[in-house]
Amino acid sequence: MIIDVHVHPFCREATVLPDYQEAGRRLLAPLGNPATIEQAAQGFAGLFTQRSLKDILNAMDQAQVDKACIVPMDLRFKYGVQLVTNQDVGRMAKEHPDRFIPFAGLDPSLGRLAVDELVFAVKELGCRGLKLVPPLQFFDFSDPKFDPLWQTAEDLDILVWTHTAHQRSIPGSDARYGHPMLIEPVALKHPRLKIVLGHCGFPWVWETWSVVVRHPHVYLDVSAYPHLYNHVPWDAYLKSGVEDKILFASDFPLLSFEATLNGVAGLPIPPEVRDKILGQNAARLLGL
Repeated sequence: MIIDVHVHPFCREATVLPDYQEAGRRLLAPLGNPATIEQAAQGFAGLFTQRSLKDILNAMDQAQVDKACIVPMDLRFKYGVQLVTNQDVGRMAKEHPDRFIPFAGLDPSLGRLAVDELVFAVKELGCRGLKLVPPLQFFDFSDPKFDPLWQTAEDLDILVWTHTAHQRSIPGSDARYGHPMLIEPVALKHPRLKIVLGHCGFPWVWETWSVVVRHPHVYLDVSAYPHLYNHVPWDAYLKSGVEDKILFASDFPLLSFEATLNGVAGLPIPPEVRDKILGQNAARLLGL
């Protein structure tokens, strides 16, 4: 079984707020030139209008991906933008329960509203995790003011997937908020909170290894950078005995399923470890 733990359901059935074009304009405003922003915003809209949910399922079938964790992106605090809503992923998963596992997307800077929306997303919409993008949400994961959110996620027994890498797709993002060491104080304070470090931690691959190795409930996903896999210390992960904590993910449609699968196929690891990464580890973590 292949389980992808990070898929954006960008499609015509998804909601974008306030709308495709305006969301694109707000996110791409740092490009500066109005004509460039407008052209880029049209391309941004195409991420959603060029495919249907059925097309995503067909792409999964073609790549032999059995299940996908589908994630929204909540950027309300900084941009007033939502790229897919929690209601969307809940509905998609209800329509295709054998293929999709919904994660909630929330902006931590919304404070108590974020906590309340997380409880609703898990209890009413069936979400199994929380997706965060600190470089775009402009928040410091280590700030104690977010502790009520981490405590709630811990109490709900869900995964917290967080972007731990630099961020290139949206100009103006602040890469400093993607540093994996910002996870350290939260992992220490909440030893039962299951945290997934997204995107291999690039460019901080050794710091990411350190956090994963030292904290039993911190995991790694391999999304977004298969062309840079040669810089990940795979031998250190294996020698540290944490091969059970590495998860397959693609970041589709920003990267195809096949590109990441081909990257994993070329890793210098034993076949049994590759099988764990492709699905066994996620199945155990998600209780499938």
